[in-house]
Amino acid sequence: MRAWGLLLLVALLALGSQLPAALARRKGEKSGGCPPDDGPCLLSVPDHCVDDSQCPARMKCCYKACFRQCVRKISVKPGSCPEDRLRCLSPIQHLCHQDSDCKGSARCCLGACGRDCRSPARG
Repeated sequence: MRAWGLLLLVALLALGSQLPAALARRKGEKSGGCPPDDGPCLLSVPDHCVDDSQCPARMKCCYKACFRQCVRKISVKPGSCPEDRLRCLSPIQHLCHQDSDCKGSARCCLGACGRDCRSPARG
């Protein structure tokens, strides 16, 4: 009976050590995502934050104007955006701005000609 208790303890410790990886978050990282960074780069501006723990409750440390600052976090759907290797010949046009603009499980992904709703990539 004692061996079963020890085995259960080891199993729980092993699962607990995998929990941060399963949540796909680094220490101090809040849930949610960062809004797109479409603004012009202000390269001379230093970062205002290093990670999410330095931001108020509903904010994340994200790139905006090419430097990190606390911005209001957005909801992000599961999955990742598929890679787009095309080059756009027409002007950039965004058909969505964040995942909540897309129906169902579709994500708002940056493609060659702007952001549009796409099925998330697997894996």
